[in-house]
Amino acid sequence: MSRQSPPDACHAALLDLVEAVESRGENSFVASILVLEGKELQHAAAPNLPARYKEAVNGIEIGAGAGSCGTAAFCGHAIYVSDIATDPLWAPWSEITNMALEAGLRACWSMPIMSSGKVLGTFAIYHREPRSPTVAERDLIGEAARSAAILIGANAKSNCQTPDALLHR
Repeated sequence: MSRQSPPDACHAALLDLVEAVESRGENSFVASILVLEGKELQHAAAPNLPARYKEAVNGIEIGAGAGSCGTAAFCGHAIYVSDIATDPLWAPWSEITNMALEAGLRACWSMPIMSSGKVLGTFAIYHREPRSPTVAERDLIGEAARSAAILIGANAKSNCQTPDALLHR
């Protein structure tokens, strides 16, 4: 399925959000925004995730036990995986898990991006150490997800038209 290139303003705003969150963590982690299209998650902004990993995850179907982001989108609440290597939510995805570990991604904390009770996507932080998020980091993820919801909502009302227009090139 071919994807449209995102309009510069929409894509730039999501990239700016991801980069702002990463800088608040002093670049000790990388972040991503996935948008929900049907039952699949598609990358919208993840400038510092390895391309190979992004390609493997792009289009993953949401569901219980679908990694951090797929499960967060399915359940509609935050999922905090402290160790990708051992967490049962990642067990069905051994190839993707291995790619994440090879890239130095050890923990994945995902928050659904919500608007009017509807899941629009997920905001995730991939930490380089296996650990749980602090209260401040949980607040940061929540703030980022709320900001992403505003940006995606504004996108839907602008000339960008659909979340599909936000997808990463």
